[in-house]
Amino acid sequence: MRAILTALLWVTLSVAAQAESYPTRPIRLIVPFPPAGIADLSGRVIAEGLRVKFNQPVVIENKPGATGIVGLRELQKSDPDGYTIMVGNIGSLVINYAIDTKAPFDPLRDVVPIAGMAEFATAMVVNKESPVNSVKDFIAYAKKEPGKFKFGSTGVGALDYLAAALFMKETGTTMVHVPYRGGPLALNDLLGGHIDTIIEVFPVVMEQIRSGEVKGLAVSSPYRLPSVPDVPTFAELGIKGVTLTGWLGIYGHPRMPEDIREKLGAAIAELVKQPDIAKKFRDIGFEPTGLGVKEFTAFHESEVHRWVAFLTEIGLRK
Repeated sequence: MRAILTALLWVTLSVAAQAESYPTRPIRLIVPFPPAGIADLSGRVIAEGLRVKFNQPVVIENKPGATGIVGLRELQKSDPDGYTIMVGNIGSLVINYAIDTKAPFDPLRDVVPIAGMAEFATAMVVNKESPVNSVKDFIAYAKKEPGKFKFGSTGVGALDYLAAALFMKETGTTMVHVPYRGGPLALNDLLGGHIDTIIEVFPVVMEQIRSGEVKGLAVSSPYRLPSVPDVPTFAELGIKGVTLTGWLGIYGHPRMPEDIREKLGAAIAELVKQPDIAKKFRDIGFEPTGLGVKEFTAFHESEVHRWVAFLTEIGLRK
């Protein structure tokens, strides 16, 4: 019995020492998306912050493909020692699962949340030449001629599509969906007058709203965005059901040591709240969140349940 207790004590002390000294070598950060995208840019902000904090290199590896699955598989086959982590977002880890009953992964089993980095709203915009000057105007026009207005999105199940679906559900309006291969392409057609609106992720339309190239009618965040303070929220306008944000976070292998997970989560949450790093996120069009392990885990789980329920309700979960 004494030998067993001694062994258990040795293991406990060994694990504690491992977490205390972590990291002793470079950290690998998988970004399951192409370079220069919003997930990649965010990951690089955090990688540089961790490099300075821990005095260890943080190596970015872009592993795009299969809407995030390629990167997730790379994380899963890595050693569960906390030296391989991954950027994840609402699309790759929640919506892809919530929309497909046969999804090849389970976000409540195949990863563990480490820290929340940032969130981003969607913004409803119209062409600057449009007679529509407010959400109230838009609803009135849309109801006057049901099915005439066209909205663009990056595809069924994408955040911009879901924002529009929520808008139509909450306001009793009907619009024709026009799919695009990317938010900038939809924005170009809006500028050209070929579609009537997009409710696009804010980083895609931030500069156009600020420059007056488009009219910003509302944002889907629960608060006004500091970079466009004159644009009201949907909730302020009485459309509470269109309050939603996309988000990004850092995830780990499901068997990574808990002490290392806690240490990393606390470090990332602290980094995100530093004024210089918070500014870098806002310059991209994000709002920094800085959620540690406990808060981000609860948030991640609630998002999975929320989107499974909503996509089931509107008939998109198949």
